[in-house]
Amino acid sequence: MAIRSPVRPTPRQRQQLPQAAQRALSHIGVLASVAAVLSLAFLLFVVLAGYLAHPIIGGLQLEQLTRNVNLARSVFLWSLWLVVITSLIRHYRTEVSGFLSLLAGIACWVLLPLAVRTGISYESARPLASLGQSLISSFQTTGAILSVVSMLRLLVGRVLFMSLPRARARIPSSPTAAAEIAVERAAQRPSLMRRCWELQFCRGSLRSNCPRFLEGVSCWKRRSGCYCDQGLATRLLAGVGVGARVEVAEELDAAQRRARQLSQRPSRRPKRSKPPCGECPIYLEHQTYKYRVLSWLAYPAAAAIVGLTARYLHTGYEWVSDKLGVLSVSIDRTGQGNVYYLPQWLSFENAMILVMGVLAVVIILHATEVLVFRLKL
Repeated sequence: MAIRSPVRPTPRQRQQLPQAAQRALSHIGVLASVAAVLSLAFLLFVVLAGYLAHPIIGGLQLEQLTRNVNLARSVFLWSLWLVVITSLIRHYRTEVSGFLSLLAGIACWVLLPLAVRTGISYESARPLASLGQSLISSFQTTGAILSVVSMLRLLVGRVLFMSLPRARARIPSSPTAAAEIAVERAAQRPSLMRRCWELQFCRGSLRSNCPRFLEGVSCWKRRSGCYCDQGLATRLLAGVGVGARVEVAEELDAAQRRARQLSQRPSRRPKRSKPPCGECPIYLEHQTYKYRVLSWLAYPAAAAIVGLTARYLHTGYEWVSDKLGVLSVSIDRTGQGNVYYLPQWLSFENAMILVMGVLAVVIILHATEVLVFRLKL
């Protein structure tokens, strides 16, 4: 009886991070993201609620506010750096992490200082103005360093990508190499927006021979896939078993007929040699995942818009208040003329800001839906 030698990992598999390390980095990134969002929400609440605009403050109130703001700032900055570092290590092969970290750096450099400036007035007490200026300096410094690190990551990644054409193509030279690549691709964690072979419409029996799957490039980026390229579909069917070949061939033929019919419709746009990917079921499912990811950006984007326009909203509120009279709410709970005024934070101005924020979220979500599903961007 022959003794099998232990299986040694191939050089391609050695490039992958261990599964335990990937899970640990993912958990750390999620926890750090939650801490960053909560601390940033607290800082924006302090700024937009006008706590830094009080003309007179001191004593225990000033000490407590300063301590809370400094703690929230430290938690936010450390959590942000932890998220960036873990994402760059976890997704070191993709450029998406570099672009997202660059956007985070620009937001810290530009948007957050503008939001803090809107919460500081000329009448603010000197300790509060100094506290706000320290927030601005911290955000700008972190944003500048983060932007530089992200640019270096993108530049170095692009240089390595252009200087290693063999690693970019990854075309297998033998069935064994193709099987190794298929095993590696199957073990990877699905991406956020899902590539073509990560979707349910992609046949598992076709992946081991599909050049898009082996290259790691989605079919819509190559403008050539099994649902629109007859030559590619024929080559893929040649490697499928006889039992499943008829079923797969009927499915591909139906999808190709639909693509040809859609491409022959009269349109004002110039004709293209290949059917559009916008009508492919694989691409449409990819767009669904893309919308799920982009829709989460509507909430911080709406908060940034409200923060940048808070001063103009306050001016508009004062104009409406002067025209219609003082807008205030009072409640007579006893029926005897004893009026109880609501808390200061529960005012018409804050309600108007909340309504504008909700409208901004709705508009951004609708614009995202149009871009993703109608324009197919």
